[in-house]
Amino acid sequence: MRVVIVALLVGGMTPAIMAADPWADRVISYNPGLGAGTYTNPSTALGQPTRFTGVGVFPGAVTPFNPAWMETELVSIGGGGHLTLAFDEPVLNNPANPYGIDLLIFGNAGFIDIDYPNGIVGGLFGQSGAARVELSSDGQVWVTATGIAPDRLFPTLGYLDLTDPYSVAPGNVLSDFTRPVDPAFDPMGKTFAQIIAGYKGSGGGAGVDIGAFGLGSVSFVRFTNLSSNPAAFQIDALAAVAPTPGVLALLGMFAGAGLRRRRCL
Repeated sequence: MRVVIVALLVGGMTPAIMAADPWADRVISYNPGLGAGTYTNPSTALGQPTRFTGVGVFPGAVTPFNPAWMETELVSIGGGGHLTLAFDEPVLNNPANPYGIDLLIFGNAGFIDIDYPNGIVGGLFGQSGAARVELSSDGQVWVTATGIAPDRLFPTLGYLDLTDPYSVAPGNVLSDFTRPVDPAFDPMGKTFAQIIAGYKGSGGGAGVDIGAFGLGSVSFVRFTNLSSNPAAFQIDALAAVAPTPGVLALLGMFAGAGLRRRRCL
């Protein structure tokens, strides 16, 4: 069950304030490990995810069939390596967050296209089976986010108005990198148009409900590659989920009503 943070709701904190800077802000530590290659600049994991990749080389919009791939966009964590990132503004376990998801992890996994270049999902490539994700509110006590991997569902989608999954031009309608995909959405066998519809405005990312791990907030995220082999995985960005405004207002109204009742007693 998710933790209801009544203090935030009663305090009148708006969605705009809570999501003022939803991206990871600082690199705390980085060890590339074995097989990281030349993707060894950890600062590429700061800021928002990549929408358009390959600029000046092989340009293309980032879609679930065409992930980010440049050294300036991703940091690699090889066998035995680790990366720790920090948020200046904590990621909150907010009951108004869509689908109960509070944190999004963007890697560079992508869908296998079984009808290239038309875009029909036949599986997932770039998965990181040896990845361990850990969460912390203070950087001292860490909790392992079991069942979470950075390079699985859902691959990044940069734009909502594209019809070509391998478009060499950016779209005009940006996806929302602070909105998760519904975990119940099954992309298998779907066309590119159906993927965009199924994402419902989201830009993708692997979703984490921090409340499921007993945490009310998270300021630090650590990735570790447990493999002893040079099998690396990549991180593009992290994002705090933005609460749904209507739900947030409703919860705030209920919390305020509760306070008024207590004052009258």
